[in-house]
Amino acid sequence: MVSYTSADGDTKEIEVGKDRSITTLTELKPGMKYTFHIWAELGSKQSKRASTDTLTEIDPPKNLRVSDVTHSAGVVTWAPSAAHIDGYHLTYQGRGGTSKEVQLGPSEQRFVLEGLEQGMRYTIFVTAYKADRQSRRTDSSFSTVSFLYPYPADCSQTQQNGNASSGVYTIYLNGDGSRPMQVYCDMATDGGGWIVFQRRSTGEVDFYQRWKNYVEGFGDPTGEFWLGLDKLHNLTSSSPIRYELRVDLRTASESVYAVYDFFQVASSRDRYRLSVGNYRGNAGDAMTYHNGWKFTTWDRDNDVALSNCALTHHGAWWYKNCHLANLNGKYGESKHSEGVNWEPWKGHEFSIPFTEMKIRPQSSSNEPILGRKKRSLSGKRKKIRT
Repeated sequence: MVSYTSADGDTKEIEVGKDRSITTLTELKPGMKYTFHIWAELGSKQSKRASTDTLTEIDPPKNLRVSDVTHSAGVVTWAPSAAHIDGYHLTYQGRGGTSKEVQLGPSEQRFVLEGLEQGMRYTIFVTAYKADRQSRRTDSSFSTVSFLYPYPADCSQTQQNGNASSGVYTIYLNGDGSRPMQVYCDMATDGGGWIVFQRRSTGEVDFYQRWKNYVEGFGDPTGEFWLGLDKLHNLTSSSPIRYELRVDLRTASESVYAVYDFFQVASSRDRYRLSVGNYRGNAGDAMTYHNGWKFTTWDRDNDVALSNCALTHHGAWWYKNCHLANLNGKYGESKHSEGVNWEPWKGHEFSIPFTEMKIRPQSSSNEPILGRKKRSLSGKRKKIRT
């Protein structure tokens, strides 16, 4: 006869045939202490009992899986162990054997992995434990998402990496990981993917600044700011990508835009000379007048006027003699040619309350960049089938 009693009080007794010296006990609870007794019987007589104690194994967590995987995170879930345990050890291991361990409570069934490397394969191990005893480990492997562009060169590549919200992002000049630059990306206007390099909206930032400040940039990218002529030059002149320019202008009740299919700023040696291409839009063409002209500030006169246009018109711009656009002029100023002007739309005596200037890689339509890409791929597939 064999009987056993668990630590939580369950008792069972079974009979084993006289010609057998081994029996298998099923339905024992995992991670439980049991006391076993065995004795022989002949009729109504019983031998002395032999006894022993043992612990059953802690059962491992089940159905371990990783979901919602991104380039830097994933969610680990599992079904809990049946044993009464003190908690779980979760370990994750990346390429090269570097691993991290996390200790979790006995009721946990979920853990969010963060700060992972993009495009990396990871293995997750989870074990249940009680005091110094552990279950067998359960494991699962997964790979983080690879970016289409590990070092996006502009906001359109940032957008193609899956970033759909406008805001401040890090881009990398020419896709070079050692040349980071923080920019504000407009992901909403006309399909998105724009690097915003100028914004006027409140008049809080003084745009009547010296040459050095216009070269380096000033203001807050989430508010009023100027990105900087050096950065505009590096973005538009040091890579094979050709950029287009968009200018958005708004009053309380009206909204217009101007798009130029090419935009480039030359180097400091050429005084950041402006090049713009063909115009389209409904704001009127104010930039073609400034095409080919160098940048002027109150302390650096590069225009062709008898006086310094920046001084007389209270701004800084690619002045000629002097301007049809003065988007860095004095905010709210209605004096002729001194305010934030776009002459073809509101003339020289109206200061426009909201302006934004932005660039993105040239496109042939107004579709979102991702949409254009998908459509062109499907078009190629159709051609192959025919």
